[in-house]
Amino acid sequence: MRQKFNFFFLCFLLVLFAACTHENRKTEKRADPAPVLSIADTKRYNQLLSDLNELKADNCLKNASLGYFIIDITKQDKKTVIAQYDQTRAMMPASTLKLFVTAPALEIFGNPVIPEVTVTNQHSVNWRASKLLRKIGGKLYNHTTKDAGVQGILEFWKAKGLDTKGMYFEDGNGLSRNNAISPKQLVDALYIMTNSKYFLPFYESLPIAGLTGTLHKALRGTAAEGRVRAKTGTIAGVKSFAGYVKSVSGRELIFSIIVNDYTCRTKLIKKKLEAILLRMAEV
Repeated sequence: MRQKFNFFFLCFLLVLFAACTHENRKTEKRADPAPVLSIADTKRYNQLLSDLNELKADNCLKNASLGYFIIDITKQDKKTVIAQYDQTRAMMPASTLKLFVTAPALEIFGNPVIPEVTVTNQHSVNWRASKLLRKIGGKLYNHTTKDAGVQGILEFWKAKGLDTKGMYFEDGNGLSRNNAISPKQLVDALYIMTNSKYFLPFYESLPIAGLTGTLHKALRGTAAEGRVRAKTGTIAGVKSFAGYVKSVSGRELIFSIIVNDYTCRTKLIKKKLEAILLRMAEV
């Protein structure tokens, strides 16, 4: 009798193990896929990928941290990863952090806050971003404090399905070196906003390359002029960009790129990153 019991118990364990293994495999399939480009797309993005590889090997970034994430959303029902590098690494974002404050502000307060969000993103006004953060805290928790605002925006993004692991907000404007956001989190947030009823005012609040805001002098007279809308970020040793691109061939991209602890002049690293923005506009 004992041997018979042991036999059936062993069979039960084997079935349980197989079921768990199958469930793990199903879970793995649900994970974000690695970038798989068609032959046509590989040719299309070949120069961009080549330039990104050169950037990784650039002497300016020898002792720096670089992270980027770029996706193609031209087909509304399909999201294709074009390029990624250290995309989940939490990095100092500088003022691209403001995107995580201005987007929730639009959905929480609606049309009355559009002018304030536009000025904040266009000209990267730090005190306005901090004010919006506290305003969110006051609306959601009756406490117009930084901590209440931070709690509010984290809960907002979690509810939207954003993986907030590793994110940290010391402020609402990006000035603190303790802030931490990954390139993928920036892109995921921008992608989430494409399905928001406030996407248009959010999109239009971003500086336009060669024309408006903090990008008004950038890439003027190139293919990127009028085709790149992005939030910029700059503090000592940190340069970042995050936004949207509508390329000359009609491709629609979402991107983020962050550099921490570079040693060359900010003007030089800015030029190198803007060259990547131009390449995206040219695909």
